[in-house]
Amino acid sequence: MASLAETAQAFLAIGGRVWIGPDNALGAMLDADSLFSCGLSDAETERRQATGRAFLSAKAADPHAVATLVREYGQPQGPFVVWEA
Repeated sequence: MASLAETAQAFLAIGGRVWIGPDNALGAMLDADSLFSCGLSDAETERRQATGRAFLSAKAADPHAVATLVREYGQPQGPFVVWEA
């Protein structure tokens, strides 16, 4: 089983982004093109979807740990702290 940091890094590697906003709320997103690009094989699309689900489940299960990772590895971008690849 992958650690939370490994799961987050896999999410970032497929184009995900995690942030802490000015209201101290944790957010995450994954660009739809990174999941549904015509250039991806069905297997790669499924792998990316599974990676996204795994990270979002981990984020929901332990948002404080994810926020700690964002603060540790993220970079300030205006009023946000953003962790991306």
